[in-house]
Amino acid sequence: MNFYEAVIKFEKQENPLKNKGNSLFPDEDEKKDKRWIRDTFEEVNNNLGVRCDMKEALSFFIWDAQQGQANIIFSVETNISCVEEAKNYIKNFFEENYDVCSVEVLKEKEITTGRFHQLGIRGDNNGLIRRYGSDENCMGIDYRDNYQYRIQEEMIPDESISYNQAVTMAEKLMADNSFMEELKRIYSDENVKKYYGNPVHYKISASNAGAASDIAKVLAQALKSNQRLGGSRINKIYEIREGCYNEDDFKHMFEMAQGNVVFFDLAGSGEDHGNYASSYEDVIEYIGGLIKKNHIKTLCIFFENTEHPGFANKLIANVSEKIDIVEIKEGRGDRETAISYIEKLANSGDYTVTRDEIVKIMPEKTVFTVGEVYEIYNAWFRNGLKNNIYKSYKYCECISLHNVDKKSRPYDELKKMVGLSEIKKIVDEIIDNAHIQKIRSEMGMDSYKTSLHMVFTGNPGSAKTTVARLIAQIFLKEEILDTGKYIECGRADLVGKYVGWTAKTVRSKFREAKGGILFIDEAYSLVDDSNSFGDEAINTIVQEMENHRDDVIVIFAGYPDKMKDFLNKNEGLRSRIAFYLDFPDYNADELTEIIKLMADKKGYKLDKKIESTCHEIFAKACKQKEFGNGRYARNLLEQAMMAQARRITREYNGKKLSRKALVTLKVEDFNVNVVSNMDSDNKHTIGFTV
Repeated sequence: MNFYEAVIKFEKQENPLKNKGNSLFPDEDEKKDKRWIRDTFEEVNNNLGVRCDMKEALSFFIWDAQQGQANIIFSVETNISCVEEAKNYIKNFFEENYDVCSVEVLKEKEITTGRFHQLGIRGDNNGLIRRYGSDENCMGIDYRDNYQYRIQEEMIPDESISYNQAVTMAEKLMADNSFMEELKRIYSDENVKKYYGNPVHYKISASNAGAASDIAKVLAQALKSNQRLGGSRINKIYEIREGCYNEDDFKHMFEMAQGNVVFFDLAGSGEDHGNYASSYEDVIEYIGGLIKKNHIKTLCIFFENTEHPGFANKLIANVSEKIDIVEIKEGRGDRETAISYIEKLANSGDYTVTRDEIVKIMPEKTVFTVGEVYEIYNAWFRNGLKNNIYKSYKYCECISLHNVDKKSRPYDELKKMVGLSEIKKIVDEIIDNAHIQKIRSEMGMDSYKTSLHMVFTGNPGSAKTTVARLIAQIFLKEEILDTGKYIECGRADLVGKYVGWTAKTVRSKFREAKGGILFIDEAYSLVDDSNSFGDEAINTIVQEMENHRDDVIVIFAGYPDKMKDFLNKNEGLRSRIAFYLDFPDYNADELTEIIKLMADKKGYKLDKKIESTCHEIFAKACKQKEFGNGRYARNLLEQAMMAQARRITREYNGKKLSRKALVTLKVEDFNVNVVSNMDSDNKHTIGFTV
């Protein structure tokens, strides 16, 4: 459904109708009576309103009026009617029922539902529309105020753009080649220049919502210029909450968007979406069902934030069997292009920035992603507010806390991890091989892709999951993986409840992990004698490992002995695994190094005496079976931090607290529950009981 505002102008007939009730022109004594205008056009509205035509496709409301003119809003069900039919209907309506002629519909403009609502409320306040809220409810457009999701609408510019103009706009956004290729397809002479529906939908992968929005706007304008859209409205849906299922408002929004664009920001509301199938399952099923039902007429653009993907992978995997999705990746550009992009962002506001100002804040590098451009712009804007707009804050001292360097490369993080020498060696070999294959390919020589499926064996807390996540990020940066996705699952996420569900579920997980890593924890739990679904899962995994050999790395993880038995039972599975990596238990020395690194990242200081105390604690812990490895060190530090908080609260009660006190831990802070609990576990009764 599309929404419009327009102005209707009309003249009085030379021989007006005798029935005064049909007159839109007041007598001399009524010209100054505002109530006459209100009452007259309220009656006109009573004869218009919701779905007032024979097809029930058109709705009209006059929101303001004066002699010879009426301001009107109207909607069109685009799958039944069109704008021209709406204009003809309203013209005939006035000429056939009132004492007017020469009716013209002018200044016609497509608008958002928000603007439609605003003008409707003004018509209600003017006394021309009675109970407009109930009309909106009947039309199904009262979907904006819902706490389960948020919506923002904007209009695609009216101007039609050529292919060269679209390319220029994309280049200014530092567009990736995937975007340029799609523009070629949109403007291809092979396409019919008429709107029938959507052959494909889009996924935009970017590290910043602003960057994704810019891409979506150019994409939508290019489609509209080629008559690939029936309307000009972009509905941006974001902060989707876990309770957004079976929401009639959401359903109405989607149905009203036919002919237009729905832009999904799938990072959600900041809640923990997790990596397992149970998270947002109902939301995914509900939204996925709406997409499958309406995808021909409603264009979907899925934004996956590469830093905070939310439930993007799961929803896209859910719908990708029914709809075709073209992926557009975040672009990169040189320094000069990045500077121009920042100029564009800055100058779109109420004040300008000089090129010299931008150059001063640019990092010393030659290539920038769009996300990095937005980070630079946001930093400049934030500083500009203090230094140029609200100058009283220019020299204000603000809170400054110790921040962990979150920009350190994943490879460096892996290298800093204690132990794991064999794992680090294998990662280096894979990276070196990828570089060589790329060089061979550039020189026209044969290149090949090796299988990278892995098995991680080790006890809990030995860093299996952490390493798998880092490998996904490392391989993305080294262009070994396309997306760097990390999908973690267990038996419950792979084995279906009913016959036929398991294979479909497994295939969906592989689609979700495309371009990244599928991490299957406690894989041996798939072997279950109670039914055959576990065997079905394993057989499908083997098949999908071959089908996705070049675009998914599968990592199986679990206890050493159980993983050995599991692989011995599955020859087909074992033969497809390239690397078997063991994560040994940490010793006391290594755990002491780990807790030092953890403390440093959190901004705490450990002196030599504390290190010695920790070493003694770890030496005892290592003698216990399944003591927790790195998790034990983390628990020890976190409980020591809580003990320190309690101590300094008492010591500094009412006194000024220094930074040194905040970052200093003492030996007594490590006399905590995880230590006393370990000691109690070591106590055994000697003798006999009767």
